[in-house]
Amino acid sequence: MKAIILAGGESTRFGTPKAFAKIDNQTFIDKIYHTLVSTNMFNEIIISSNDTLAPQFDTFTVITDVPQHKSKGPLSGLYSVMSQTDEDLYFVVSVDTPMITDKAISQLYQFLISNLIESQLVVAGFKADGHPIPTIAFYHKAILPEIEAALHGEDFSMRRVYQAVSTDWLDVTKVQAPSYWYRNINYQEDLLALKTEINR
Repeated sequence: MKAIILAGGESTRFGTPKAFAKIDNQTFIDKIYHTLVSTNMFNEIIISSNDTLAPQFDTFTVITDVPQHKSKGPLSGLYSVMSQTDEDLYFVVSVDTPMITDKAISQLYQFLISNLIESQLVVAGFKADGHPIPTIAFYHKAILPEIEAALHGEDFSMRRVYQAVSTDWLDVTKVQAPSYWYRNINYQEDLLALKTEINR
């Protein structure tokens, strides 16, 4: 099983590449990477990024978007990694959720396994307030044709893809962790608020 850290966004709202922003004296990318390693679940951790940022991930395995699907969002990253690696199951996490925990990942995996056969799941992820979080989820490679179809169309949203397959979503409140563990950092203000909350 492989893990994919999505780190190819423009970070226009944040102002600088989020992968290298810091929390708890660690960059987002380092913090997430070490969390993934600590689960002992993955035989490889891959950074999905773009040609501009890729050279900055000098100590990581990096796969950049294939040329024909550049700048098409997270689906480009998923397609580029899945189409170039030999694996059935991938855990996907966005680089802008630095507080994800190893327990959350392990719990989601158990949720996947317990529902996999009966529901023939292709995607198992988290949900918050009833809304799926497709950037913290397990994906079976069976989803690849749907991703490819979306990339050849005009709708590059992850929703368009996961709605076409069998899915199930574990509520974030089921994870015993501080409520900010799945917090998405989009703006500098979000990071400041997170740091304030951690230090309370």
